[in-house]
Amino acid sequence: MAKQGFSERVYLKYLRTKFKTLAILSPNKAAEIAFDLFCTPYPKYKKTKAPAIFHQANKISLELNKELLLKGFEWIPAHPNGKTVLIAHGYASYFYKFEQYIQPLLKEGFRVIGFDAPGHGRSQGKYINVLIYKEAINAIMKAFGPVDHFIGHSLGGLTLALIAETIEAPETHKFVLIAPATKTTTTFEGFFNLMRFSKELKLAFIQLVESLASKPMSYYEADRAIEHFKGKVLWVHSQDDPVCPYKDLENFKNKQPKNTEFLITNELGHNKIYKTQPVIDQIVQFLAS
Repeated sequence: MAKQGFSERVYLKYLRTKFKTLAILSPNKAAEIAFDLFCTPYPKYKKTKAPAIFHQANKISLELNKELLLKGFEWIPAHPNGKTVLIAHGYASYFYKFEQYIQPLLKEGFRVIGFDAPGHGRSQGKYINVLIYKEAINAIMKAFGPVDHFIGHSLGGLTLALIAETIEAPETHKFVLIAPATKTTTTFEGFFNLMRFSKELKLAFIQLVESLASKPMSYYEADRAIEHFKGKVLWVHSQDDPVCPYKDLENFKNKQPKNTEFLITNELGHNKIYKTQPVIDQIVQFLAS
């Protein structure tokens, strides 16, 4: 472990030096390389053995833009309620981690589907960001829908918030957002500070991000997007989340949006929160009610 930590520190020092030099020569080129790094999932997926419930699923796949093969799973309940739930995992994660959700949802009569995101798990690809993820989920919905309800964690939660904003017949859908990236600016600022970017490189990076979809940085905010959604939302967040800080949510929560329920916990951090049984129980109850 000590050796691994030392190696990471050496690599981080190398990256800081590299970007400092590149930013002097060309901030725009440095921004492109920095964005590629930001969108490269880390750590890499471990060849984890499939949980037992996944052996009971139908294996499904989808070719995205004739480039990437996305792999997923589908479960059909014994007593269908006519509704489908789609699960979207977070950054540097994979669908296996949501095994605890499958049986409770099936018990309630839901058909359940989920995929490894591009660049994650068993799916192909090298990069991931909210635009790539959004495109993938929209393609999944088109190929394997209709999808009625959604569960998303972290980057998956932010992506689902952007989908909720423009989804048709919003009153027929429910969205569960677990520790979503409420303010993408906070995520970027953490990356900037880690890499010790100069002001010029920060500006070039932000301009690059805004040019991708011709949207201001404020567009990539889960709370902003959800304000435009008229269906029901369950927002799950821990007050001690070190990745997507709870303070970013407080302003939206204080507005007391009528269509949004908040499940606020403590001491569950960013990842433990979606694996905790009482949280899972409340999520399933919200979708089934």
